[in-house]
Amino acid sequence: MEAALGDRSGDSKVPAPYPRPPSFQTAIQPAALQSGRRDPMLAAVTAKRLLLLLALGSPALAFAGSGTPLETTAAAPRDSVAADSLPIGIEVVTGYRSEYINRGFKLADDFIDVQLEAEIALSNEWVLSLGAYYGTGTGDEDFSEAAGFFDLKYDTKQWTAGIATTYRNYQDSFFEDGFDINPSFTWHFNDDWDLGAGVAYDTGDGGWYGNIEANWSHPLGKSSFVAAKLGTSFTSDYYGSDGWNDIYARLSYSYAFNKSVAVTPFIGTSIPMESSPETERLFGGVWFEVNF
Repeated sequence: MEAALGDRSGDSKVPAPYPRPPSFQTAIQPAALQSGRRDPMLAAVTAKRLLLLLALGSPALAFAGSGTPLETTAAAPRDSVAADSLPIGIEVVTGYRSEYINRGFKLADDFIDVQLEAEIALSNEWVLSLGAYYGTGTGDEDFSEAAGFFDLKYDTKQWTAGIATTYRNYQDSFFEDGFDINPSFTWHFNDDWDLGAGVAYDTGDGGWYGNIEANWSHPLGKSSFVAAKLGTSFTSDYYGSDGWNDIYARLSYSYAFNKSVAVTPFIGTSIPMESSPETERLFGGVWFEVNF
């Protein structure tokens, strides 16, 4: 959702069998906030923090689902999980955004979306995510977006590499139906800072999109944390943009009511650069996350 339910589109420390286990998504994000369905790289910070907050008092929740390379700062011995175990986390995220900005392009006003995702830990490092997403504008337009996706990532304490494959179907939009193939890499500097880069090929438009971004998050206690991100993107023959596309940023606050439910209000902006046909955007919204 803005990225799918994010960049759901990165928490305190909870024992977990994997160095950086599947995280509790957020930034619905789907690009966690730059695109409809959560972007594998963009949702990392919020998910990481939410996983830990929601897992307090329940180690099993360390496998909460998320839709992007979300990670936690908690690290535990890898032999702490039986070899035959297959941790699975499921997460539902829904939310509202005043404007739906996807990779610098405005697609709808008063946008409501929902994402269902399952995350499976295949081993200590390999994680598979599967899910579906739907969003619709409630303003004057009849815009809607439906998507199905699967992401595969290799996750370590120092870095995460992955590839996300998404099929999107649009109604009443200049964006074209098709597959989006998005490899990404994120370097985890410490518990609070991540630096990531990704590139995506859109078969619908036949263009390329790439971005570099920094993510920061910090706990404010046992039940909440604040997160921010700053990034820039470049395009090649991507929906009328060819070159430096935009600079984007987002600030969010997440509060976990209990081990299963959290809420994340946020504000964000997209500032077009020389190749973008768009105008400056400032938007806000809120996500609700439920973890099973």
